[in-house]
Amino acid sequence: MRVMTLALAGVMMVGCGDGLGGFLVSNEQEVELGQGVDTQLRDQYMIATPNDPATVWMVGFIDQLKNAAERFRPSSEFGGYKVAIIADDELVNAFAAPGGWTYISTGLILQAHTCAEIAGVMGHELGHVVKRHSVKQIEETFAVSQISEWFLGTGVATDVAETVYSFLQNTQFSQEHEAEADLIGVQISHDAGYNPYGLADFFQQLLELEQQSGGAPPKFLSSHPATADRITSVTNEIEKRYGDQVNPGTTQTYNCVGTALTLDALQAHVRAGVEVIPGTGTHPDGP
Repeated sequence: MRVMTLALAGVMMVGCGDGLGGFLVSNEQEVELGQGVDTQLRDQYMIATPNDPATVWMVGFIDQLKNAAERFRPSSEFGGYKVAIIADDELVNAFAAPGGWTYISTGLILQAHTCAEIAGVMGHELGHVVKRHSVKQIEETFAVSQISEWFLGTGVATDVAETVYSFLQNTQFSQEHEAEADLIGVQISHDAGYNPYGLADFFQQLLELEQQSGGAPPKFLSSHPATADRITSVTNEIEKRYGDQVNPGTTQTYNCVGTALTLDALQAHVRAGVEVIPGTGTHPDGP
């Protein structure tokens, strides 16, 4: 099993600032950047068809989280969340690109024990979207004049999309951005009806995988090493925010909310093989 980062997560840590605070790139331009990233990604990874039961399941799943995320940032600002499933059973990951493009791998679906775990994971990723963390990183790294030139035409050019994709491919979120996404993810999963301890549960799984692999740290969700400190931080945040109203395993739900399939049925479908969009994943080595 490959427990690793996807193309939007890499090895270079950027600064912990917010660049220009997300004010240089408009909501519309953020969507343009996300569209370009999505095009590049589909060239590298096989994507399940929109009508595949796994994709239909994920759309319903994200809809519940979206409702809980609206108070942080209205999804109308970026045209809503665009959901896709990466057909790779060996890859355990999920992430969100600028403009609300949201991805999960079939490997993560198979690895999850409960829907509360997936809710914690995807709530974290929606946290990156609502706080525009990718946009802020781009603004922090690229010159104002360069970013302005990207949007002089009728859309983001292919070379610009490749540049942004490559940048995100080799960039990690700052610790401040990750902690903020954790905090928001806990709230999103809770408000969507899930037990927020699901995120800590999934981190625990990854920590165990690390121990089984002899100490080689599996990476997850960009700069998310599965450390005991990270589990403690998430747990402390849940206890601080919800107290005795939320307890591991006994309050809120661990089952899927608002989806066409249970997790068991979804995993059985994934094992049988999802239908992929022809032409996606034609360049597995990336651009």
